[in-house]
Amino acid sequence: MAAGLDPLVALWKEWGIQVLVLLSLALQVILLVTAEIRRRKDSGVLRVVVWSAYLMADMTAIYTLGHMLVTSRLPEHELVAFWAPFLLLHLGGQDNITAYSIEDNRLWLRHLQSFVVQVLAAIYVLYESSIFTGGRQSMLGQATILMFVVGVVKYGERVWALKSASSSALSGKNYNSFGRLHFVNPYTTRSWSPAPFLAHDLLSVPKHLLKGPLPLVAFDMKACCSWEDMYNIAENQLSLMYDVFYSKAELIHTWYGHCIRLTSLAATATALRLLFLGLSDKDGYNRVDVAATYVLLAGAVVLEITSLLRAMCSSWSLQQMITLARGHTVVSRRLVYLFYPAFLCGHLVRFALPRLGIQIRCWSGTMGQHNWIYMCSHCKDSRSSKIARWMGREDWWNTLVYTSSSVSVSADFRLLLKEQLRGSVGVDEENAEHIQNSRGRAALKKKGLYDDELLAWSVDTELDQSILVWHIATHVYLSWYKAEHGCLPHHAKVTEELSNYMMFLLAARPYMLPDNASRQKYIELCNKVINDLKLKYSSAEDLIMLVRNHGDALGAGRAQPSGNADTIEENADIIIENETFDRASQLSTKLITMETPDTGMLKLINQVWVEMLSYAGYRCRPDSHARQLSNGGEITTIVVLLVEYLKSDFLEFEKVEQDAELGMP
Repeated sequence: MAAGLDPLVALWKEWGIQVLVLLSLALQVILLVTAEIRRRKDSGVLRVVVWSAYLMADMTAIYTLGHMLVTSRLPEHELVAFWAPFLLLHLGGQDNITAYSIEDNRLWLRHLQSFVVQVLAAIYVLYESSIFTGGRQSMLGQATILMFVVGVVKYGERVWALKSASSSALSGKNYNSFGRLHFVNPYTTRSWSPAPFLAHDLLSVPKHLLKGPLPLVAFDMKACCSWEDMYNIAENQLSLMYDVFYSKAELIHTWYGHCIRLTSLAATATALRLLFLGLSDKDGYNRVDVAATYVLLAGAVVLEITSLLRAMCSSWSLQQMITLARGHTVVSRRLVYLFYPAFLCGHLVRFALPRLGIQIRCWSGTMGQHNWIYMCSHCKDSRSSKIARWMGREDWWNTLVYTSSSVSVSADFRLLLKEQLRGSVGVDEENAEHIQNSRGRAALKKKGLYDDELLAWSVDTELDQSILVWHIATHVYLSWYKAEHGCLPHHAKVTEELSNYMMFLLAARPYMLPDNASRQKYIELCNKVINDLKLKYSSAEDLIMLVRNHGDALGAGRAQPSGNADTIEENADIIIENETFDRASQLSTKLITMETPDTGMLKLINQVWVEMLSYAGYRCRPDSHARQLSNGGEITTIVVLLVEYLKSDFLEFEKVEQDAELGMP
């Protein structure tokens, strides 16, 4: 067995270092591509790919650099030492991904320590090599120095980006900075300004909410934006905040950031030119080493060109040009004249790509879906769920399998959100009926239903229990409505999507809810219904009927159901000792019995869900919003931004009735 491995060991000793440096380059290309996708796509497979590439990129470069401490001394591998600066360049990462998760930013000191160690290791590799000795190595030595400087600068830039993303703009400053006001320039918010530019002008708002604290933000009250403009601005700001937390964007788009990109490209191209001259006589070098060297240099040039073009076409650069154009100094005007042709090309590319169906700056635009009734009715007898139960992973498996594909954020949802935000215009933000506080109370009070003890309890109890109760009641009501009227109205789709989305947050992403929201009641309810409920049910329709029957029984003061579903044993008890199940059953019955042509129950349910979503999003931890930006973002973050703009009187609503727009009764 050992003898059979000898050829492989010998092959690895001979060519292992070449494989590692090329793998390091390949991982950088993978990161460049996948990092741009993850900001607008929520995919588990994509997360695994990006995470694996992110970890392997650093590990491969560090391991290879350590391996070079030995191989660079071998006379048959003289060029190996020249690869050390490229590994520093790879450790600097790509401009569009410095951190995989928000926690990586907080580890910037660890990256700083690694930076010092790896730079010293590269220096030692170069010191022990023969690159700087002899006449023919002079040009190769110059190329090495150029690439070493570029690698150190790029690696250091990554560490600085991690530090900047982990701290507030007020960290380490005077205490009175907290009281300073930042005024938005009034003429930057005119209607002709594109949403990406307005998103930059107002970027201090999401920075204050997700990264803060920042100096207090004040707006020019005469400069209001329409609902459509502000919604587009909030969408753009999700992508901009991704740049702030997970990329080098804020460093790139400074005068020294632009200088680094220009000089690094020039230095890399010069090194490639020197390589052709320095390696004209290849007799003294290993042919494979020469080929690997050319691949590394050509790859570095391509990545630098890509970095420069991305910076030129970015909305950050276009915003800088607008800022310079607004300036009144001679220097600012000359800078605009100097760089205008280059940035004009980027501007044209930026506005041409969307017309071809390529979205440049966006987020996932989806809402996850998890239906508790569907899960309970299917996992109970599922073989895979039974295996997961035997392995002690039932909850994880069922949450994974029965969380359906995300749905696109619909126009109906945006109209519902618009209506609820309009209802809070002029309402004090400390008022219980403001959308950031109401949790459904405002919707019930407008209908005169808040006096009902059950309805009041359903929106005043813990948020996790409110979500469970209203989720079950919503789907029981929709099932009854469909049976009663033959079909569901068009706007019922958004009702179901909202209910499933809030349940998705509770079941799969509880960190996107306030700290006091827990999955405990969700797990207890699943256990009671799936394992402890004596009555049998074989489908979602049976479970819905079971909930209705239990609600009828509780309303009549009886302990057994009154229904006659085929799979339900008549007169069997539904005693599972679970308050959430009892309350959900009672609320289901209440919503059905209160349905009248004048009540508009479906509209009421929608309003409760939107208010609950706004409440949950506004009280979610800022770190959680920032964390989710790396997975495509969440609609809750957009809702939070819009609520903040509403409180700042920056939203302008036209005088149009929402019911007519949505087609609701």
